[in-house]
Amino acid sequence: MNDVFYKDGLRFSCQKCGKCCRIPNGIVHLTEKDIERIAEFFDSSLEEIFSRFTHREQKYRVLNELLNGDCIFFREGKGCIIYSARPEQCRTFPFWRQNLRSQIAWDSAASECPGMNSGKLYSFDEIEKIAQGEVD
Repeated sequence: MNDVFYKDGLRFSCQKCGKCCRIPNGIVHLTEKDIERIAEFFDSSLEEIFSRFTHREQKYRVLNELLNGDCIFFREGKGCIIYSARPEQCRTFPFWRQNLRSQIAWDSAASECPGMNSGKLYSFDEIEKIAQGEVD
């Protein structure tokens, strides 16, 4: 732990700007739990969620995108319309392993995300739990 750049924690507070929801060619991979959470949010069957909001991308189930490439659940001026039921990939951002591999990687991601390096201070242990997918 002593050699990781975030041993003293990192700050993050979602600004609901939608930049992470509007990444060109961005793909949101879904877990079974994600699909169940979205189905519960819409009070719909799993089959309806599959057909309305997802498709297969190789061996993965992923969210559909709007014609402009935005996430299907992103709305200008509102942000994520399923924020409380958002997928794990979204819940763990920005504490993705690729962003945590170095200070340079973190700073590069932070140059695109106004919520990184501001707001709540997450401890090393909290960051590790989030990065491992241990989120509510």
